[in-house]
Amino acid sequence: MKLFLSVLVAVCFFIACKTPAGFNSKLPQAKIKDIAYGSFASSKMDVSLPPGRNSSTPFVIVIHGGAWVMGDKVWGSRTQDSLLAHGIASANINYRFADDSATHYPQLLADIDSAIRFCIAHAAEWNTRKKDFVITGESAGAHLALLYAYTYPQKINAVIAACAPTDLTDTALLNYYAKHDASLLQSVAKIAGAHYDPAKKLPAAFAAASPVVHVKPLPTLIFHGTNDWVVPYQQAIALEKALKDKGIIHRFIPMKDAGHDLGFNTPEGRAIIYREMMKWIAEYGK
Repeated sequence: MKLFLSVLVAVCFFIACKTPAGFNSKLPQAKIKDIAYGSFASSKMDVSLPPGRNSSTPFVIVIHGGAWVMGDKVWGSRTQDSLLAHGIASANINYRFADDSATHYPQLLADIDSAIRFCIAHAAEWNTRKKDFVITGESAGAHLALLYAYTYPQKINAVIAACAPTDLTDTALLNYYAKHDASLLQSVAKIAGAHYDPAKKLPAAFAAASPVVHVKPLPTLIFHGTNDWVVPYQQAIALEKALKDKGIIHRFIPMKDAGHDLGFNTPEGRAIIYREMMKWIAEYGK
C-alpha cells in the first residue's frame, strides 16, 4: 500500500509539472460573434477559442482586405476557421475605413490596437494569452498587419502578410494605378492622408504609411502571387529586401502564376498557404 501511494503521488506530481499553466481540458470551444471592442459602429470582431486553451495557446489577429475603404471580417472567416481547427485562438476584426477627411492609417492602426487591448483585458475570462500575438492579413489587411506589427512591436511576436502593399513611396506603383485603376490610387491617398501629384515632391505621409520604412526585428512570413496585377509582385520583393538588409527573420513564399487571390480559391493554393501559416505560428507564435 505504501508503495502504491508513493507511486500515485509521484505520478500526480509529474502530471502537475507537465500541465501548462491555466490548462483546462474541459474548457469548451467557443465562437463569439460581433463583440464590440470600441465605440465606433465598425468596432466589431469575431473571436474563436479552441477547446482546452490556456495562456500559452497561440492567438492570431486577422485583418481583412478591401483597399482600406471596404470589406468585412467575414472575408477572413475561412482563415479563422482554419486557425481554430489547428487549436489556435483568433480575433477577426472590422475597422474604420479610410476616407478623404480625417480617417487615415493612424486611425485604422488605432482600431487594431483597441481590438488587441480588448483581447488582453478579457484574457482571464477567455483563458487566453495577454501578449505575444501573431497578426495576419490579406491585401490592404496585410499592409495594416505589417504596419501595426512594425509600429506597435511590443504587442506582436510575428506577422504574416499575403499580397501586401508594402512601399507606398514607389512612384512606379502610383503611376501604374494612375494609368490602370484610378480608384486604387484614390485608396492609397486615403490611407496615406495625402495626394500624389507626379509633378510635385511626394508627401512624407506616403513613407510614413509604408511598412518597408518601419521594419522591426519581428519574424515575417510573406506570400505573394507572381502574377498579381492589383498589388504588383515587386512590392513583396521590396519588403523582402528591407528585411534581408536588416538581418530580420523572414520567409518569402512566391505563389507561382497566382494573381491577387494567391490561389486561395484552389485546394492546392489553400493547402500551401495554411500549411506554411501554421508552421510559422507554431514556431514564432509561442
